[in-house]
Amino acid sequence: MAPGMRKYESGHDKLLKRRKVEALIKSQAGALDKFIKRDTQVSVENQSFNVDGCDDVIIVNDNVNAGSGNYNDVLVVSDNNKHLENENVNSLENEIPDVGDDINENEGPVNSPELSHMVDIFDPRNWDGLSSKMVDLLVIEGPKRDCSIVKGPKDKFSRRFTANLYTRVLSNGEKCDRDWLVYSKELDKVFCFCCKIFKKGIGRGQLANEGFADWAHIGERLREHEISMEHVKNMATWYDVRLRFAKNQTIDKMAQAQIEKETDHWKKMLLRIIAVVKFLGKHNLAFRGTNEKLYDNNNGNFLGLIELLAEFDPIVQEHVRRITNNDIHSHYLGHTIQNELIFLLGSAIKTEIIKKIKQAKYFSVIL
Repeated sequence: MAPGMRKYESGHDKLLKRRKVEALIKSQAGALDKFIKRDTQVSVENQSFNVDGCDDVIIVNDNVNAGSGNYNDVLVVSDNNKHLENENVNSLENEIPDVGDDINENEGPVNSPELSHMVDIFDPRNWDGLSSKMVDLLVIEGPKRDCSIVKGPKDKFSRRFTANLYTRVLSNGEKCDRDWLVYSKELDKVFCFCCKIFKKGIGRGQLANEGFADWAHIGERLREHEISMEHVKNMATWYDVRLRFAKNQTIDKMAQAQIEKETDHWKKMLLRIIAVVKFLGKHNLAFRGTNEKLYDNNNGNFLGLIELLAEFDPIVQEHVRRITNNDIHSHYLGHTIQNELIFLLGSAIKTEIIKKIKQAKYFSVIL
């Protein structure tokens, strides 16, 4: 080789060298973890929490729904890599207490299995796994459309979804709305609402299953689908069920009426509990006494006001009667729901103050 000539490595040699470097880097992955010991412990003593190795412990959603054996959800936020751990801390006593027992032991958890995994029932991705109650709610509310989406993203053929697909043009020129057509921006696909909800077994076509995204043939496919026998039957079922719900003439009419009555009771009771919390907070009064038992001495201002309301208010009176007779397992009168409401009300007040500060040109600060 002549002097001064530069020698270049072949492509194969470069590939081997790159693979050696990648293998070395991969072998060193996680090497620092050998010298770092992470220890996060959650202990429960006398219904208090001790967390070592964590800077923040946030207790979220304590006692909203009945039917669960776990009384507290503790979200532990660690400083190490912002790792989140959910620890379900079981209650110290699971049995139903008598009237004389601690009122807090009867308090229900915030997260039931349904609430701990909140499902967006209007998202077509979740329609296959909905329970019968969620399907009923979805039928009553109907499918939701995001009217802000006029056009979807383009595919490799520069085709895309447009809001014009929601409108059907008849042979006589008349236009009608395809109220059954739903577009999912997450999947970039369209679905048939009634066929996906009311299909029996595996429905025919992508509109009733995984969704349709062939935008080049979308017009032809929609025309074929809306005149198909299966679609017509599912549309009739949808309209019939929706009409029955509107007229309250469903088969399980009595059960639906009982559910609505119970829901209304809990809504009204929660409003009264919030009113008591606001009153005590506004007047800077203590909430709890030496015990948390209804109709017991020194049970605090919160339960005292509940007892006072029970003498005049039929809603609170019925609620206290259920607690006294052990008809309910969760009453929402314990200290955890009080702390939850105090935190939520405080956050709302803080948000309003910050909003006013941002709107004001000048403001004063008192130290």
